[in-house]
Amino acid sequence: MQLRNRPIKSPCKDICITREGMCIGCYRTLEEMASWRTMSEAEKAEVLEKIKERRGSQDYYGGPVG
Repeated sequence: MQLRNRPIKSPCKDICITREGMCIGCYRTLEEMASWRTMSEAEKAEVLEKIKERRGSQDYYGGPVG
């Protein structure tokens, strides 16, 4: 949840290892990582929602669960 008047922080975990185009640390795509600084707050919030979905469907190393 975003607090009012506070910018959304980057979800970066300083792991920065990509597998199949997605970071295994923060679950962002390469495109999302590259454009994070220029995204609007609404766009960042959308990415954070996508991350929640990705996190549940990936193991620690970025592979599919199951």
